[in-house]
Amino acid sequence: MINARAMAGLAVTLFLAAACADPPPPSGSFPANPLRDDALPLTLVDTVPTGQRCIVTGGKSPPLTVTTPRLVPLYEYGDNPVIDCFGDGLVRQRKAMHVNKSMRLAERMTQPGAIDLAFAPYPKREKSAGAGDFPAWVRIRLQRNRFDTVAERDQYYAEEARWIAAAWDAVEDRLKQECQSRLTQAQGLILLDTQCKKAFRALADRRAADRATVEVNRRQSTIR
Repeated sequence: MINARAMAGLAVTLFLAAACADPPPPSGSFPANPLRDDALPLTLVDTVPTGQRCIVTGGKSPPLTVTTPRLVPLYEYGDNPVIDCFGDGLVRQRKAMHVNKSMRLAERMTQPGAIDLAFAPYPKREKSAGAGDFPAWVRIRLQRNRFDTVAERDQYYAEEARWIAAAWDAVEDRLKQECQSRLTQAQGLILLDTQCKKAFRALADRRAADRATVEVNRRQSTIR
């Protein structure tokens, strides 16, 4: 016979399995992403490294404290929920989420905070904001701030800088593909539309800001 506690555990396991699809891109040990056609679309909130604490706030709901990874109904925390993550020996990170306000990457790129390396691509924009207008996953990188040697610290932050560069390159490639279809020709010149020009400038600013943050965190870290 299966007791009530075992049955409850099995029910939870089956529910989570039903709510999940293929795993996200590899960057640690993560559960599968939630399906976007679920009745209650959830966002996978995780950290790198995983297993850290995060506090979700916003809207009229009370703060939610979780240990990553965790599936969270972000729509219960208003249009701009905040995810604040921290851990021992790690630099605290705080990310403000925004509902998807546009299908075009070029438009979202110029909306403050709408594009971040921590966010998955947003689902297709619907006519009205709803529960499915947040990304499928949020993966916040918590950089280390304690090291045994200077060499260890510098190697770690060099790897972080390379990861950030590659991640922004991938966003830039997506932006180029989108803007390619909007090129116009005038007097023998190939011209970008105004929105794409703004988007590329915003991308350059965000990439520079993330690079600067890596350097600040490197300098402020502690050598034990």
